[in-house]
Amino acid sequence: MLGERLREILNDRGISISEFSEMCDLPLETVKNIFYGKTTDPKVSTILQMSNALHMSVNELMGCYSNSKEERAVIQYYRTCGRHGKSIIELVAKYEALTVKSERDALKKHKIPCLVPYGNINEGIIYDRCETVEIETAVDAAFTAIKVTTNDLVPVYFKGDIILLANYFPANGECGVFYKDTKSYIRKYIEEEGQYRLKCLHKTGKDIVVKSLDQIEYIGTCIGVLRT
Repeated sequence: MLGERLREILNDRGISISEFSEMCDLPLETVKNIFYGKTTDPKVSTILQMSNALHMSVNELMGCYSNSKEERAVIQYYRTCGRHGKSIIELVAKYEALTVKSERDALKKHKIPCLVPYGNINEGIIYDRCETVEIETAVDAAFTAIKVTTNDLVPVYFKGDIILLANYFPANGECGVFYKDTKSYIRKYIEEEGQYRLKCLHKTGKDIVVKSLDQIEYIGTCIGVLRT
């Protein structure tokens, strides 16, 4: 099987047996025996030298394909063309992949409510002072969101960011939105010995420290940001 596959490859590329022998630094007699099927079980090292010389994987050389015929053709074109051709193939592939992804994401989008607060959100968000709008997202786990309307949370979040929230309590070190004493706060949740810290994201802000999780409620965990 290897001999038949090798004959096919060398014929397609216009490479003679002697040329191939030099390419993979193998004795001519060794290559001939494989080429004509006299050697059916060559050494692994020999197969590796041959596959490296042909710039293909061992599976491809042995005819064990995991790609379709069309995919193999594209791979072959890529390997045999020059640097300029490779750049064009990569550019076209990237553009097409991004276009398909955008179309696929658009189909998966769902609408969620988004709170747009007024004032300094670092000092707490008052629900009565929020506008509620509807946004679309392709993030399945997102069930609500908060728009950052100031730069109070720099450098973690910036004005204009939309923070997507999932409906579960944050793990240690994750950012979340918490409710305490009629206000909501965007904070990093930190577990400490005997207490829980809602760490402020702004250098000059104050942390909220409680001894029991009963003293706070969670709105959600920050799982993504829509940034424009």
